[in-house]
Amino acid sequence: MRVLARFRPLSKVKVNKLNSIQEKLMFAFRMYDLDEDSRINRSELLAVLHMMVGTNISDEQLAGIADRTISEADTDGDSMISFEEFCKVVEGLDVDQRLSIRFLT
Repeated sequence: MRVLARFRPLSKVKVNKLNSIQEKLMFAFRMYDLDEDSRINRSELLAVLHMMVGTNISDEQLAGIADRTISEADTDGDSMISFEEFCKVVEGLDVDQRLSIRFLT
């Protein structure tokens, strides 16, 4: 239930640490941070992209997507994406709506 709680929409009345915007972002970041070192490197990004698209996109295309993603998100020049850099990339998205599931109650 703790995992599902992260996907509940934010409540304006009741504060719930599990489904705060920060926790939703961290949950999404951890999906890419496969080795749990608090950074997303190229091989982790490629592995997740492969899981997402399978064989629908060529390896060369996926490599291009991974390289562009890292070059656009990486602001400190270490060729990896930190949690802070990840947050900056997705700050324009409506995280609450995109990472929420309406449950029947």
